[in-house]
Amino acid sequence: MPITERPLTHLVLPDGANLKTGDQIESFKLVSGPETLFPAFTWTLEFPFPHVYRIILAGPERPRPPHDNANAPSTFCKFELVSIDKDACRAVIAFPYPTGQSLDTSGLDIDTRLELRLFWKYQLFTEVWERRGRGNTETVTPIIRDLGARPYALTEHGIIRHWRLDRSRVHLGLGEKAAPIDLTGRRFIMHAADSAFYDAYKTDPLYKHTPFLISTPPPNQSGSQGSTYAIFHPTNSVATWDVGASIDYPSGGLSKQYIQDWGGLEEWVMIGNGVQGVVRTFSDIAGKPRLVGRDWLGYLASTVLLADLPNAQEELEKWPGLCVQNDIPCSAMHLSSGYTHDEETGEHLVFYLNTKRYPDFKKMVRIYHAAGMKILPNVKPYLLTMHPDYRRLEDEKGLFFDPLTQKAGRQNLSNNAEDQNGDGSWADFSAPETRRWWAEGIKGLIELGVDGIWDDNNEFFTRDDEILAENKFEFRREVSYNDGSRIKTGLLGRITGTEVMNKGSHDQMKEAFPERRVFILTRSGNPATFKYAASTWAGDNYTSWHNLRGSQHIQINSALSLMQNTGADVGGFAGPKPTPELFVRWVQLGVTHSRFCIHSDGSGGKLNTPWMYPEMLPIICQHIKWRYYILPFLNNLMWQSHLGAAPPNAPLFYGPFASDPVLYTPEIMRGFVAWLGVGQILVAPQLHEGERARKVYFPRTSPTDQACYFDISGQVDYRLFGPSAHERQNRTSMPVFRSGEWATIPTPLEYGGMFAREGAVIPVGRDKATLTALDGPARRYPDGVDVELDKDSGGGGDGQVGLDDWRGVLIFPPPPPPSSGLDNKVYEGEWVEDDGISADPSTYLVKIRYWVENVDGSLAVRVEAKAFMSKYGFQPLWSGRLFVFLPEGDWRAVVGAQAGLYPNRRADKAGGNARVMGQFVVPVEYVI
Repeated sequence: MPITERPLTHLVLPDGANLKTGDQIESFKLVSGPETLFPAFTWTLEFPFPHVYRIILAGPERPRPPHDNANAPSTFCKFELVSIDKDACRAVIAFPYPTGQSLDTSGLDIDTRLELRLFWKYQLFTEVWERRGRGNTETVTPIIRDLGARPYALTEHGIIRHWRLDRSRVHLGLGEKAAPIDLTGRRFIMHAADSAFYDAYKTDPLYKHTPFLISTPPPNQSGSQGSTYAIFHPTNSVATWDVGASIDYPSGGLSKQYIQDWGGLEEWVMIGNGVQGVVRTFSDIAGKPRLVGRDWLGYLASTVLLADLPNAQEELEKWPGLCVQNDIPCSAMHLSSGYTHDEETGEHLVFYLNTKRYPDFKKMVRIYHAAGMKILPNVKPYLLTMHPDYRRLEDEKGLFFDPLTQKAGRQNLSNNAEDQNGDGSWADFSAPETRRWWAEGIKGLIELGVDGIWDDNNEFFTRDDEILAENKFEFRREVSYNDGSRIKTGLLGRITGTEVMNKGSHDQMKEAFPERRVFILTRSGNPATFKYAASTWAGDNYTSWHNLRGSQHIQINSALSLMQNTGADVGGFAGPKPTPELFVRWVQLGVTHSRFCIHSDGSGGKLNTPWMYPEMLPIICQHIKWRYYILPFLNNLMWQSHLGAAPPNAPLFYGPFASDPVLYTPEIMRGFVAWLGVGQILVAPQLHEGERARKVYFPRTSPTDQACYFDISGQVDYRLFGPSAHERQNRTSMPVFRSGEWATIPTPLEYGGMFAREGAVIPVGRDKATLTALDGPARRYPDGVDVELDKDSGGGGDGQVGLDDWRGVLIFPPPPPPSSGLDNKVYEGEWVEDDGISADPSTYLVKIRYWVENVDGSLAVRVEAKAFMSKYGFQPLWSGRLFVFLPEGDWRAVVGAQAGLYPNRRADKAGGNARVMGQFVVPVEYVI
């Protein structure tokens, strides 16, 4: 391949830069000097946040990249020039200290002092060092250092950067990237592609564009750990991250390399305490994940086959009844693009309605709404030349422009007509006419009664960086060049179309239903896309055990990159039909992910459904119902994601577990164990064909951590497997394991592999789809249809939806008797309740405290509960009555509660079996 790398040298202080030691400054600048080969370049260093610095390097033909991926604060931090030697061309800069006006979510200790060392004698390079301790105990350690021989260079149209590489560090993030989770030693393209049928361990790129790389050091054996850093480049241009895949020995040996194809450089570097610190900071820069509606956390159905049938509406209308027949709760149906296929040719025509397949679309939607299921239609951002709106967009400059042909840029695009491709064009969302056309199409779908939009096939792979975009935006973007001229897609970035497409879908839904939470699902995206899209998924995966395993790693890195409502198509979208065993294991993993959807492409008659294997239906049913049972817990995880960017699915070394050195060993890093809620539920699935046992390590927070883990997988198994209710009631205890230990766990086919950590607080509800209110938006859809309730909730028909009028909480005190003696350790937890649908929801916050104490010579568990709500805010249907459950076999009294057996409720059985419990009337404290 052609190589262009010209070092950027001889930068100097600007004329009149009167800098001196001790100055408090807002930026540090260098400019091209008289000896440079590249005049008129400016390098600028600033601190948007106390532990975040931003570098902008721009010059002729390399402007600051246009984007909306990073949002700078209105006021930057001042920082101290600790020393400066103008003759030696070096300076030392102290990172700012947090103040009341500056945001800091790094989690760094107050005694950690950071300094940036800057050198510009010939090559410009920087280093960040951290100081810990004071006096004789002070340590000074490097965190991140440029490669001195190759720090900055220009490529043909862009920039190249090099840093020193410490191979002992773990590298994470970069969005949706192939397994394993550690990215060290590999090369990745920052570009979104339609990577259908990909290999979850090899294919690159996949569907997302997220140039956010985390570097974290493993701790030593005593648990001591240096700081973590992350680098974010908000450009939308194609780039390459080489995380040590290549070596240039003469230039310094091991290095990391970032090559950006177009434009100047914008680089954000953040320092934090562990991975958690930089993920939180990244969310301050790019924006917190959107709050996902409660109904989108259940089982989401999807199928290409049914949507493409000649009698598609007839077959799809049977779906709610099939769910009732097979006792499977379901919350939504994804409507694949078959509803848009031309009635004669079968070609794909976005926003066109095939009335032969769907003679009464609104009627179908009403059937789903009555069953409590939402409809999410598929839309695609390209037009075949035979599309009735093609000429309109072509005439109004709504398509990308090809300077070679002086016409709209055309290429072969999928048309779904006998699996052939057709000639067509990508819609240019930087053009006002395209945005108007898209708004009209989304409004048309809204009028049909849909509940969200599925933005699909939106990678915008125009295949030529010279193709021109219209580049006219009437809304603000962080960096934009609205000078009235077209811009090359290489500089603008193809993924900009994905971002603005999702904005268009979001804005129309918000305008139509301002009181409801908008749900947009997108296949592709950059960080800015998720200001508008609430959810995504890992694209068109291929059915295999290999890809099932890889999906767990993709899930985790996606979550660390702020895609925190995501998951893979359960059962595999393409390829062969999954075997019964593979399908069961995929469901068992899928119900622990933040998004749970079973999907298939219909090829060869493939139709993945929960009831596809009757002999496996009981296992599938129990796990899907378990997901609904923990829906209050999942809903709270989405709130924590929205408020603080806490990933629902996280690596084992996240947060307080970062100091456990075992978690960085190859066996763990290449394995598939992860958190569902950090420190709450340890997910250890069986992902190997035919195997019925696996090793599990139980993470610890420190070398002295003795917390227990309780095997709760048997509690999923509540109706159809395992011992009888009498046998369960007389068990002495559920299996318990100790932090820092390994154990070999039996994994029969019905076993999902889940362990609750001591101190966990897991709110639970009914094991079915439920409504949070008897009336209003929670029950009535915008088309006027009310959800039909089941008979248990007062409904008179065949409804499968109940009321969310019961709440339990699973707590996990140390098993009796405490192995380390009675220490009165207090465990705390909380969760957020809301109506699950409002755009601006009021909340009901429940806080729990519990501990073991001695009562009249016997050990008991004392529990305190309190709820907080606004005076006229949301109040759940369970009216403050909370049922507290101890682990299976724990028969200690719950102090201060009405204790007793609770044997005949399905919700309780979904948590295990009859057991000693406490019933509370939770006191409410009104807050403003």
